[in-house]
Amino acid sequence: MDTIAITIASFVCIIIAGIVARRIELIGSGGGDLISRLVFNITLPAAIIHAFGSVDFDPTHLILIPVGVACTLGPFLLAIPLTRASELEDRRLYLLNIGGLNVGCFALPFVQALFPPAAVVATCMFDAGNALLMSGGSYALTQVITADEPPKHPVAGIAKRLLTSVPFDAYLLLIALAVFGIRVPPMIVQLLSPIADANAFLSLFMLGLMINFSVDQKKLGKLARLLGARIALSACMCAAVLAFLPLEGEVLLVIAILTWAPMATMGTVFTLWMKADYGLAGLATSLSVVAGIIAMTLLSLYGPGLLQVIG
Repeated sequence: MDTIAITIASFVCIIIAGIVARRIELIGSGGGDLISRLVFNITLPAAIIHAFGSVDFDPTHLILIPVGVACTLGPFLLAIPLTRASELEDRRLYLLNIGGLNVGCFALPFVQALFPPAAVVATCMFDAGNALLMSGGSYALTQVITADEPPKHPVAGIAKRLLTSVPFDAYLLLIALAVFGIRVPPMIVQLLSPIADANAFLSLFMLGLMINFSVDQKKLGKLARLLGARIALSACMCAAVLAFLPLEGEVLLVIAILTWAPMATMGTVFTLWMKADYGLAGLATSLSVVAGIIAMTLLSLYGPGLLQVIG
């Protein structure tokens, strides 16, 4: 338990370091963009490849891909009828941020540090499903739902955005290789190890750079509704995973932890692109990081005992 607490404390310190670096302008205006590109195009794909190459593939973990899809798409579909009466800008805000989990840049570093490689691979399988919407699917669907003139080829737009995402391409390739029994060569795993290890620091530091706690008081109601809905949905998904997912031990606990991952940072980007209130989306994402740290820490510390009670 002490090891878990110390590890999580170190992660919190990295996030705080990012916040401080932003406040004192230690990192220039283009620094955050550079770090995000390094994470999404280099260290995160390296961490995914390293995870798949470190353990034997378990075919039963394929079920986690549709579970990841359900945990992302479910809240989005639920929000469609519930936001029908909202103003257009508000509806876009809710649709783009109610679903989607920040697994690669937030939850994955936690799992890498606290759980064995098999749990890391399970996390990647779950994130492969989550990435279907977070790599562009939710943006394209929101365009179709809210635009006066929906795009002529929405499916092509979704496919293009997904296939230009390096982490998503890595998931597709590695899952295909694993299904056919092809292992990542040990030499590549060893070569990528230092890069994969850098993913945790860069990802969490990047989150710190993005956190902004300022908000117009008139928008507090919208913020409360969005965060309240996220917390309620995470609680429901966590309970459903523990009650119904046919897995055991650390892998089951890790998937329950993933349901408490914060809002995906791409939600804020998509909100900007849709000309909605991206500032409020960024604040909601920042606060969801705080909620995620608390919930994931509690599950990491007390989850094993909870599993014994359930089992």
